[in-house]
Amino acid sequence: MIAPITSRLLVTLCAPVLVGLLHWSARAADEAKSPDAAKAPDSKQVNDKIKEIAGRAEVLKSLRKHFATLQAVDPARHRVTLLLEGETVPKVWELTADAEIKRAGWWARLDQLTKGDRVWVWFKINRHQEPVTVLMLCDELSEQDIHGAGVTLEARDSRTVTLKPVKGTSRTLQTLNVEASRGKDGAALDGFTVGERVYTQSTGDRVRVILDAAAFESRRAEQKASLRQRWTDEGLPGTVTFLHLSGEMDFMLDHEAIRWGRSLQPGDKVTLQTVPPSPAVVKQVRPWRERTQLRLVVGGGDLADMTLGQRVNLKMPAPALEVDTAQLPPDLDRPRARDERIEWFLSSIYCTCAVKGDVCTGHFYTLASCNPNGCAAPNSTRKQLASLIDSGLNDRQIFEALLKEHGPDLLRPHLLP
Repeated sequence: MIAPITSRLLVTLCAPVLVGLLHWSARAADEAKSPDAAKAPDSKQVNDKIKEIAGRAEVLKSLRKHFATLQAVDPARHRVTLLLEGETVPKVWELTADAEIKRAGWWARLDQLTKGDRVWVWFKINRHQEPVTVLMLCDELSEQDIHGAGVTLEARDSRTVTLKPVKGTSRTLQTLNVEASRGKDGAALDGFTVGERVYTQSTGDRVRVILDAAAFESRRAEQKASLRQRWTDEGLPGTVTFLHLSGEMDFMLDHEAIRWGRSLQPGDKVTLQTVPPSPAVVKQVRPWRERTQLRLVVGGGDLADMTLGQRVNLKMPAPALEVDTAQLPPDLDRPRARDERIEWFLSSIYCTCAVKGDVCTGHFYTLASCNPNGCAAPNSTRKQLASLIDSGLNDRQIFEALLKEHGPDLLRPHLLP
């Protein structure tokens, strides 16, 4: 008796569901026959969808940006002592784990900065708009490079120079023991002419270094070589972002590793600099804004000792020097779906819009970081890229077209003062 009762009960309970499924199937069949069914979503629908899910990218506008004197450096604790201009008491500041540090127009390490030098610093703020940690720290040479082509030598005499920055008031500095260079050679200060654009580093009330454009590029090349050796010996800085019992993990490389990281390919062997080191194999490489996301396969025992958010360096065989010196990205023309190619481009170029005031996130952190709800550049660039892709151009040809239209700022972090 139990089986018939159970069967009738199941029919009674399931009948409404079956009817609903039949009605749903009928509607689906009708909609499939509709001439509108095969239409792709129009641009307005796509833009509305982006509006619903995109971040606002307004943080860079809110950051506190100051010039300061670098009074002390503590690389072991990842902190510095700064005397902000306009203040009288120095203060110790911690840097965020992934803070950007720059010297001579390139990424650097804290121990490469010179105590006593004038630096430019960005402070991360809390929700109460209070500065809490250092987000970016660079020497004056790098600040002048970020803002364009140096400062203007406004006046000069036997003891002083007056320098006009692209933003702010002129500064008159003493020239005692100044290191002056033109090209790769040293030069006397009187070799520089009033009105010339130069790159300078000051300390206190004197200018310590003055370079022309060629000498600055030589100094940048030296810094690139220095950091390349650090990457080879110590590895690329990054963060553990996901761990799984399957033996796979996600690892996010910092901005500075954008070229080396994206030169990696599935199957490449790398080593995470844990204690002891953890060998790994690259399963996937994907750009994420200015960062590079790696999916790695790691031994279970090594994985068990790692934690989410852990900062660790990733060692890889040094790629060919061309990876550092080439104009275009090293992962050019790899197989990608159309939409994936578009997002790869946005994560590989910097915004070249005319927004001034040190506020455009895409200028400094790639165009993929711009706010598509408040800025036309991301979506208009997506449309342009889609058109170029649909015309059959490869990545190199598209980059050539973009560079012709937008200029060299397309490929470098920069800001408009």
